[in-house]
Amino acid sequence: MNLFDANKPFFKGNLHCHTTLSDGKLTPEQVKQFYRERGYDFLALTDHRVVSENTHMEDGMLVLRGMEADYSLPGEVVHLVCFGMDENVDFSDYPRMFQECIDRCRAHGGRVIIAHPAWSLNTLATLSGLYDVTAAEIYNSASTYPWNGDRADSSSILDVAAAHGTFFNFVASDDSHWYNGEAGRSFTMVQADELTPESLLKAFDSGRFYCSQGPAFEQISVQDGKIEVSCSPVSRVIFYSNAVWAFSRCVTGEELTHASYDLTRNANQHETHVRIQIMDTQGRSAWSNPIIL
Repeated sequence: MNLFDANKPFFKGNLHCHTTLSDGKLTPEQVKQFYRERGYDFLALTDHRVVSENTHMEDGMLVLRGMEADYSLPGEVVHLVCFGMDENVDFSDYPRMFQECIDRCRAHGGRVIIAHPAWSLNTLATLSGLYDVTAAEIYNSASTYPWNGDRADSSSILDVAAAHGTFFNFVASDDSHWYNGEAGRSFTMVQADELTPESLLKAFDSGRFYCSQGPAFEQISVQDGKIEVSCSPVSRVIFYSNAVWAFSRCVTGEELTHASYDLTRNANQHETHVRIQIMDTQGRSAWSNPIIL
């Protein structure tokens, strides 16, 4: 079974950024120009509690309607990135509970991402109580120094959630505010039939995407008790699962373009899923979605 279709294109996008409509340093027009000039195919403008303009194509880039919602709990916060909503969505009466926010976004054709769960200090109990979300940010560019303490990488808490049966697909986002180094660092690659809102959202629903800071997955396949990975040249390929220890989890080398993970060697570990991280010589990573076994 191949996870990607060799005959379909990938589209590059950022689903989390801010403008002068909330606490960003650039105007919406400047933000769109910033990402367009860097070759992005789609972008969601997600200001805090402010719904952006309707979804539309603009100079070859698909601009998705978006908003970031926020909620405070004892010891943690819940931030939700909503994108792709239709023109009738109304958040003027702000939802009191985060699940109500998710439900309203979904009812108006949108999708929801859990933003920076490590930065938010999210717990397993909170994450496992969120329903109908499309993905979680495994990496958030703004959630590290010099802008924040180093909680950009949320893989540990997402691994704990998966080990307890709560699975999320992954995106990586910039959460751009200052546009002085955090923007353009992390992105999501979506394999869709075409660059339209309908096709893009369908691909998100099907899990046909991965996220990256540079390295590229070319193919991931599961067959004959093995997971095979083809990718751009990297120095590490790491296979994570709910097993605390497993054989052949890390593959290292120079200019690796292929790696495999033998599921049969770890049969006694009762692995329920595997996710893959690839890393290049510059320390930039790409992350696959969890593969449910």
